[in-house]
Amino acid sequence: MKINKDTLPLLMASLAVCGAAVTMTAAPGDGENGTQENPDTTAIQLNSDGTPYHRWLPGEIRDTTQFFSEQEAKRQREFRDNINVLVRCYGDSVVLRWGADDHVAWRYLNSVGVNILRMDEETLVTDTLAMGLKPATLDEFRSLYAEDDSVAGMAMGALYGEGIIKQEETKDESGSMGSLYEVSQEQQLQYGIAVLTSEWRQDVANRLAMRFTDRTAKKGRKYTYIVRPSKYDETGHVVLRVGMKENVENTPYKPEAYDVHLSDSINYPSQVFLTWDDRGYSSYEIERRRKGTADWQRVNEHPYVIMNGVPGGDCFYGDDVAEPGTYEYRVMAHDPFGDLTDPSPVHEVTVRDMVPPTPPRITWIEIERPDEGDPSKKVLAHIHFVKDTMEADYAGSVPMYYHEHMTEGKWRPLVENPLAITDTVVTVDVSNLVTGQVVMAAYDTGQNVSYSMPQLLRVADMKAPDAPTGLRAETEILPGDSVPTGIIRLTWHPIDNDDVDYYEVVFANDSTHEFMTQKFGIVNGDTTFTDTVAIDVNQKYIYYKVRAVDYSTNIGEFSEMLQVIRPSAIPPTVAHLDSSYVDGKGIYMRWIAGSDEQAAYHNIYRRLIDSEKEWTLLRRCDGDSVRAADCRIDITDTPNPNFSEEYVYAVETFNYSGISSGLSLQFCTRFQGEAVFSTPLRLYAAYDQEKGETRLAWEGDNLPQGKDWYFCIYRQGQDDDHPKFLLSAQPDEREFADYLLKDGETAHYYIQIQMEDGRESEPSNIVSIKAPAKTTE
Repeated sequence: MKINKDTLPLLMASLAVCGAAVTMTAAPGDGENGTQENPDTTAIQLNSDGTPYHRWLPGEIRDTTQFFSEQEAKRQREFRDNINVLVRCYGDSVVLRWGADDHVAWRYLNSVGVNILRMDEETLVTDTLAMGLKPATLDEFRSLYAEDDSVAGMAMGALYGEGIIKQEETKDESGSMGSLYEVSQEQQLQYGIAVLTSEWRQDVANRLAMRFTDRTAKKGRKYTYIVRPSKYDETGHVVLRVGMKENVENTPYKPEAYDVHLSDSINYPSQVFLTWDDRGYSSYEIERRRKGTADWQRVNEHPYVIMNGVPGGDCFYGDDVAEPGTYEYRVMAHDPFGDLTDPSPVHEVTVRDMVPPTPPRITWIEIERPDEGDPSKKVLAHIHFVKDTMEADYAGSVPMYYHEHMTEGKWRPLVENPLAITDTVVTVDVSNLVTGQVVMAAYDTGQNVSYSMPQLLRVADMKAPDAPTGLRAETEILPGDSVPTGIIRLTWHPIDNDDVDYYEVVFANDSTHEFMTQKFGIVNGDTTFTDTVAIDVNQKYIYYKVRAVDYSTNIGEFSEMLQVIRPSAIPPTVAHLDSSYVDGKGIYMRWIAGSDEQAAYHNIYRRLIDSEKEWTLLRRCDGDSVRAADCRIDITDTPNPNFSEEYVYAVETFNYSGISSGLSLQFCTRFQGEAVFSTPLRLYAAYDQEKGETRLAWEGDNLPQGKDWYFCIYRQGQDDDHPKFLLSAQPDEREFADYLLKDGETAHYYIQIQMEDGRESEPSNIVSIKAPAKTTE
């Protein structure tokens, strides 16, 4: 069918386009989209108002009232999903791409198919380009594509795959929100795969019914394209807004510019790792050429798809090059229509030679001491080595020395300049070195380096080791079969000399006594020692020192003496309350602790007697400070005022081994804080003679928060000997009118804040008001 102008009722109803409907011409397809042939052609028929008369397409609903009924109007207001349409013009054709908002709408479109309409905006002729366009069947997919076509396989899986998770297979209970969410996510992933494959391949997009080529569009003409379901869901569960593109001018498009920044790194000798900061497309093409050549070579076999980003760039690609040199790279992207963008700016990468030479082999090391009078004065090492393979770019070798402490964990060269490529022995001065490791490093002209297997360079020093440093101790009490045992663990820093044979640990019970070698106090190859001591002796300290002995039996100096508090299992003395008093500002206490030298610290606790079961730590006092203050612990505490409960205080003492004295006797007292608090209140008053009333107004600074308080107004009248409570006002009230004042009388007023917990503010200023006496005419 063919109508020469105006649009069709479908546009009027579904897209709210005004005007009468027309019949349409079904355009021939592109051989892949299953379009229908034109059913007939009819001349234009006009309505009485001159607008074209609509002729329905085959299969369309013929009751036009359906489109203008209240039900249809409601449905138009309740659209939940869109058919999103993209259009690209090539001059000789126009390509449409579309997709629904979600998996459910996509499945519905696949089941009913889509109609594609085109309106010529000059002649207003509307043509039907496709009716009931649906995806290819599974058999059609299998007949068109090979089994190893991964992209087509993904599209088939998205359409016809049976691996979608069911509610009973989810982690959550079937029917729960978690189960429904997991199924929804799985469905959206399935739909996402279909969208991705439709962007990667134009032929696959056609088979998925997500792409259509209009080959009858005339160059330079403007069109409106509509994509709509062939049939609307009568249940109302899937409500779709049709897709429309207006003012589509059929002029050849220009490829998009792809202005992205490329960066690179060399991962290993032959791979260039490219990154670029763009994720606007789903697949890319990467091209490379040797600098100075004209032809570009595509390095990826298939469109490159980015699955995960990398730090510093969203997209990345690793390219293996055949040999060192300078290369140029550029990247192009596939847009949603499967077309390529313009190439990115050219990025230059230099791949240098990164293959190191074969390393030498150290055959043996000879130690020489030329000064017989003082063998420790000068020490030489003759390092013999061989190199089995001599590469053309081999540049020489360097002996390297390593020691964890002397070289700070790094390899250091033993000569200033590389050795000649013909050298097989090198002599170095190792007088100031200790036993460590040496290697021979081989270099080439590209500054690549390789290393021989490390060999031990043993230099027996002729002087005693240094004194150990960092001596420290940790104490512990371990339960025993009959009595507990005291443990002291000593540690110290190792000496920067691999020639140390062992360490010797000595001790004394007094710093002025002679130190004795501890039983089992010889420590081989370690810097820790564990001593066992009694825990019931009347001594606070024990003293330790340590020294090193090297393999040549040179005995080093002792470390600094370490004073260690002995572990003790005797509970410290329990503290007791000496005195206390309470006023409106706080609670004052003095506790007396024991004079035990083993008392490490004292904890002072507080809690409410009824409502709090756990103690709150108020303060921790160290034992030395308390002993220096004649064992007094003075505490001033200002807790929150409490009118219903008492506060309870107690002290607990611990020794250096963590043994507790237990809680002291508890001290109970009540703290209600200051009964009167200060807050500025200002009262104003005036007499309204016409109304015969005294008008009061007030304001204040720093008023209490919340609603647990109120204003109290006091009045002292003519016959009162003191102010009396008049009434209360809410926190948000600021005015009051007093009608009690009689003619010729005087009254005095002031206000106060009264808290529900019993506290009150200081009174405001006093204002005096005198009512004028009535005059007799």
